[in-house]
Amino acid sequence: MLSKIRPAAHSLIDLIRTETPIHVHRLLTTGAGRTFLGFLLLYLLLIQLCRHTFYRDPTSAFFEPSRAYDHVYSRQRQQQADDFIFAANSSASQYPHGDPHPTMCLGIATVERSGEQYVRPAFGSLMEGLTEDERKNIFTVVLIGHTDPQQHPIYHETWLEHTADKLLTYDTSNATQFDLLVKWEKDKDYRRKAIFDYTYLLETCIDTGAVWITMIEDDTLAVKGWYPRAMAALDVADSKSTEWLYLRLFFTEQFFGWNSEFWPTYLLSSISIVTTVAILLLALRRLRYPTSISNAAILSACFVYTPACILLYFLAGKVSMRPLPTGVHEMPNYGCCAQGMVFSSPVAAKVVDKLKEKESGFVDMILEEWANQEKLTRFAVVP
Repeated sequence: MLSKIRPAAHSLIDLIRTETPIHVHRLLTTGAGRTFLGFLLLYLLLIQLCRHTFYRDPTSAFFEPSRAYDHVYSRQRQQQADDFIFAANSSASQYPHGDPHPTMCLGIATVERSGEQYVRPAFGSLMEGLTEDERKNIFTVVLIGHTDPQQHPIYHETWLEHTADKLLTYDTSNATQFDLLVKWEKDKDYRRKAIFDYTYLLETCIDTGAVWITMIEDDTLAVKGWYPRAMAALDVADSKSTEWLYLRLFFTEQFFGWNSEFWPTYLLSSISIVTTVAILLLALRRLRYPTSISNAAILSACFVYTPACILLYFLAGKVSMRPLPTGVHEMPNYGCCAQGMVFSSPVAAKVVDKLKEKESGFVDMILEEWANQEKLTRFAVVP
């Protein structure tokens, strides 16, 4: 068998030598060429590995929204929340409510949305799975953000009466303020109205005497066991700092990429890596391989292979390459947005004053500007 294979192999080699263009022939027959082809093959395999591994990273070039946003746990959790709302809507019995002097006040402002009303699963996910003691520790306030609350589909729904501790609407007795709200609604001045809603809800929660004020947007979905996790995180935050602005329960990772303001750091790190590779190769050539490592090999390693690897590192995404450690950590930059924030009651009162001072804008941006100016500590829970 071997006697028949060898002539065929020699014939193939002769064919390659005679028919293949000279630059392809060199790639196949020289050491440098085979090294390049080997690296190219490995690089293509690494790209496929990155596509398979980093598709969920929004800071990665391999991010695939259609796969990343596949609702695996969320679908299950939303079903649990929907089941809770359905049961509360159809039950004649009252559900457990918060104590008059709760540990936490949970505020949710909601407005009518076209199509599905996200506040139903949002509220359901916050309530479903709580123990009786946990539920007693939480006083829930739901603000219907319309001057005519009848506009919101949930206003007369039974589950809201059975499960929420307080259904909040605008005070019509304050004619001046109410007329302003009507005007903001008519003019679609959402920046002013959003600030008013936030402060109104905060003030209502402060009046309950709760130790902690948690503000949740009406389009979030809470994981099962969110309350004990939040309380544990608050203990950690208190142990790290005696004065802090907020604890962020949710944040998006899309702003945690290779931000351009740090380009000098990235450039210097890349130069350092290339320099290290050059030094190592020169040392190897001097000490052990004086004839095997040529100048061309060193140049290829420093200006082709190493930069290509560095490029792939950056393309993989910062969240994947430098993930945030699990736990409670300071997050002074890039945390977004205001889906879930916890304030201590004294700090919440200061937040009210600051928002009233600004009158118009986005809550999270106002808080970040204030925190940057006053150098206030901000924490976030990293799952």
